[in-house]
Amino acid sequence: MTLILAIPAKDGIIIAADGQVTLGQVRWQEKKIKQLNERCLWSASGELALIQRVEEFIQQLPDKDQPLTNIRDSLSNVVKQAVTILLQQDFRTQFLQPSNPELLLQLHPGDFMFVEWRGEPKILHLLSNGTNEWINKPFASGSGGLFAYALLQKYQGHTYDLQKATLLAYKVLEESIEVGSWGLGFPVDIWQINEQGIKSLNEDEIAALVDTSRVLRESEIRSFFGE
Repeated sequence: MTLILAIPAKDGIIIAADGQVTLGQVRWQEKKIKQLNERCLWSASGELALIQRVEEFIQQLPDKDQPLTNIRDSLSNVVKQAVTILLQQDFRTQFLQPSNPELLLQLHPGDFMFVEWRGEPKILHLLSNGTNEWINKPFASGSGGLFAYALLQKYQGHTYDLQKATLLAYKVLEESIEVGSWGLGFPVDIWQINEQGIKSLNEDEIAALVDTSRVLRESEIRSFFGE
């Protein structure tokens, strides 16, 4: 299980992820957020083999420093190329009918998110079939996405600054990890992109979010019970 969350703000954009990778019965901690260029970060959920293959191809892209609007089709082709190679290598492919591509794609699932700030926030969502789409609101990817959307519902329709978006991202990740029965895990990894560039929050900054999130949660409880 994975949860990746992007929250656009009026002065930047946030991308955050849980820190646990699961493979069969084994799990370990790993950073899931990667840098495309000085203005763009990306992450993915799904099969580890597919994500690794896509990352290798992305590193070889000659135009990866370009804005997302210029390279979104190149990124789509990277995903399609990686999926095609894995299907060619997978002996199960021969037992599935080519007329049902959905079954083929289920062999190697993947969901990819790219976030960018170049004067405005952009979120690019790539499916494993190569389809790409722009998202203009808080967006969650991964099997933990339903938890995130349930928690985000009461914040929909509001505009955030980068500070509030950062706190909201941590709060949603933290509560999703606490509720998720299997597969999500700490530590939470949070990155910001704004006019100053890209920044990964350090341990002290994450610790401050832990404290602020706890105070906010206690305040909500007291308000609900009229204390």
